[in-house]
Amino acid sequence: MKELNVGFVGCYQANFNVDFALRTLKKSVEALEKLSKERNFSFCPIRKGVFNKDGAVRAKKELEDKKVDFVLIQNSSFAPGEIIPVLANIGTRLGLWAVPEPTEEGPLPLNSLCGMNMYGSIIGQYLRDHNVTAKWFFGEVEDPLFQNRFGLTLKALSALKNLSQSRIGLIGGIAPGFYDLYFDERELQSRYRVSISHHEFSEIVQKVNSYLESRVIKLAEQIKKEGTNKGLDSEYFEKAARVYLALEEIAKENGYRALAVSCWPKFQNEYQFDVCSTLGRLNHNGIVASCEGDIPGALSMLLLNYLNQDRSMLMDLIKFDTVDDSVLMWHCGPTARCWANEKGMKHCTHYIDKMGIINDMVFQPQPTTIMRITTEGRKMLLATADILSSNKKSYDGSRGWFGNFKILGEKISSLDFVNTVMVHRLEHHFPIASGDLTDELMEVSRWLDIEPLSSVRYQNYL
Repeated sequence: MKELNVGFVGCYQANFNVDFALRTLKKSVEALEKLSKERNFSFCPIRKGVFNKDGAVRAKKELEDKKVDFVLIQNSSFAPGEIIPVLANIGTRLGLWAVPEPTEEGPLPLNSLCGMNMYGSIIGQYLRDHNVTAKWFFGEVEDPLFQNRFGLTLKALSALKNLSQSRIGLIGGIAPGFYDLYFDERELQSRYRVSISHHEFSEIVQKVNSYLESRVIKLAEQIKKEGTNKGLDSEYFEKAARVYLALEEIAKENGYRALAVSCWPKFQNEYQFDVCSTLGRLNHNGIVASCEGDIPGALSMLLLNYLNQDRSMLMDLIKFDTVDDSVLMWHCGPTARCWANEKGMKHCTHYIDKMGIINDMVFQPQPTTIMRITTEGRKMLLATADILSSNKKSYDGSRGWFGNFKILGEKISSLDFVNTVMVHRLEHHFPIASGDLTDELMEVSRWLDIEPLSSVRYQNYL
């Protein structure tokens, strides 16, 4: 993870208490310097306060030279309106910050909140065609009101910074007939600043046959130990080792953080092997791997991983139960083994053609976030649900029963969730991460101007 580079400017005006304003500025810089070490972000303050347009121009130039990712503009007191149009054109994301008044009565010392109000209004009204996005903050650095709000911004913008510098590889194209996974890579690259590259399936075939037998056997033995072997021959594990080495090598050679792999039918036709378990192993080891050439799915998984520093999975919606209000999420077997419950992961053959390995597991009960970037990256499904502790029957593969659904924090039924998916015509792949990331993803959606989709309650009518 690359650190977020946070800039700071304190603005003031001579009409108000300059001594208070400069002390506030100095105290804030010192507190943010301390916080930067605790929260792992780079801090680039303008240490001298800005009180006119010329000072704003100098501060803007210095922050641009330091390539800041986010700028906190503090109203150390009420400050001239001519300052904010200059700072708002730094070309990065902004925070507007007001501080508490240092006295309770007598002459108003700072008028900081009103100053922030004016700066926000200038951005929204006078600069309305400049497409400037700014988030407001209030309080001393140590105050929970500031800490919680600023901490969320740090988390979201850090994820976006790392996402924007990520490369994704599409291996073998989109699986035939999966038209819902088609995408306009120009729109994804423009909004998310990711790089998408294409590789022919023939490149994989060349690589899988190039590795020394001794290296393959060593890795195959290691893969065997990662799960319980359900009667598979050594040949399966050796093929799994070869495919893993090939995909890992492509990822490392090209600096890919994620791969979207056309997992069928080319692997089955040309290599007589199902790669589900191999994708699960890539996911477990920190290389996002989506099935069926799903680039938006891989992008969604990667964003989730950056937000919670963990490993996401990609599921299909298989079944719902209105009796206990649950949904079965399942996929053939491409899930990282860290998701398995106390029974662990089993290596089994694929249930269709019996020519490869799947990661067979039931998921560990826990809260989760279900998020998919959709509609060329302009919209987002954002739901939460709990993986249930259940002995209910389910199908071979990677799977779990989910309940307690919410969309955008609103409690819904399992039937409402299915209806929302169907009415919004969402793709059939659902990226899932551990934990509740609703606030972080709502913050991300605002910075990127993405529309979070609302729930659509089930009704009998169309």
